[in-house]
Amino acid sequence: MENKKKIAAMTAVLYYIQAEQEAIERDSFMPGYKPPPPSMVGFWSNSGRQTEMVQRCMIQMRQIPGWNK
Repeated sequence: MENKKKIAAMTAVLYYIQAEQEAIERDSFMPGYKPPPPSMVGFWSNSGRQTEMVQRCMIQMRQIPGWNK
């Protein structure tokens, strides 16, 4: 059982490294592209994200009546 966990962890790390390398290669084809800084994200996007986080927090605290999860 211990060996399976070690193998799974090593495999996950290798897949992560491979995905990072592929992302670097993919981004190197678009040298002028830079993702927008967090301050440039729109007001409505931030508002929606904040609302979702508050709702999830309320669900986790069981504050919404009728929500049985």
